[in-house]
Amino acid sequence: MDYILKFKAAAARDLYKLTKKNRGLAKLVVNEQIPALLMQPIHGHLKLGDLKNIRSWDFNFRDTTYRILYELEGLTVRIIAMGVHDVAYRKAKSRK
Repeated sequence: MDYILKFKAAAARDLYKLTKKNRGLAKLVVNEQIPALLMQPIHGHLKLGDLKNIRSWDFNFRDTTYRILYELEGLTVRIIAMGVHDVAYRKAKSRK
């Protein structure tokens, strides 16, 4: 199945801020993590409570765990927030 990727504007800023000074992280996110997410978006962890219907895709880079928080709407994957654990969840709550 081919999924369509969309970013909330704030999530695109998150990606820019995370990767502007870290080329290794940029390559990992753009070349590996986002394509893997689009291949199997249902494998993300479904959240409960305040973030109901939001999924979390987790990955590690240099001993830090990052989160991509997204909504799955039919064949559209809409990225809401990106970042380290607490920061990503706080941003997603305010953007939902």
